[in-house]
Amino acid sequence: MEKVNYIIQLNAVFELFNKDFRIKQGHITLYLAFFQKWNREFFKKTITINREWIMEKAKFKSKTTYHNYIKDLNDWGYLRYYPSYHPARGSKVQMAIFFNSVGQNLATYVPEPGQNLVPSYKHKTIENLNKLARPKNELVVLNFFKENEWPAMEGKKFYAYYDAKDWKLSRGLKITNWKTAAINFVEKGLNIKEERTKPNSGYLDNLRNSNNGKKDYGIPL
Repeated sequence: MEKVNYIIQLNAVFELFNKDFRIKQGHITLYLAFFQKWNREFFKKTITINREWIMEKAKFKSKTTYHNYIKDLNDWGYLRYYPSYHPARGSKVQMAIFFNSVGQNLATYVPEPGQNLVPSYKHKTIENLNKLARPKNELVVLNFFKENEWPAMEGKKFYAYYDAKDWKLSRGLKITNWKTAAINFVEKGLNIKEERTKPNSGYLDNLRNSNNGKKDYGIPL
């Protein structure tokens, strides 16, 4: 159980929100949904979340919107998100604490876009953050994928893809945290797989319309 003062924590966060021009209404409602869950669990260091419950409390209808906003909150240092791709294990969130045990505010500035906050649970130097820009080698990536119980082949694909792009995003921006990029890489692959198996996606319809590998053109479109 963390030593968290409900009022001081919220005041510190809202102060940051007011100064952070990147923050939108969705970020605030999502953060408050996580905060409600955190409070109900007596401010534990790490909370296990249910995505459907969080989306309901945050008034989100789209999983894509949910993932986009939680990625922002993670990248900007308001919380740390640990997704789980195992059906029996929920994802985890570690909320950043913006004051110390005597109530002194630790969040005295708002970071520029692309710069992470350094909350009390994760005191990192700038040098350590820079080390996360790219992995040391492929073995480091494979070990990270193994720790998260992801297929090793996906790790090889991820490393080959971004190593060929000099660890830059599609818009030419440099990756600031390769582990976050790996999470997004795996998550995107799972979303594509899920979309392909939906009955209304057309993927299964094509299978049903097949006849020994040949489409029956007598079936109306």
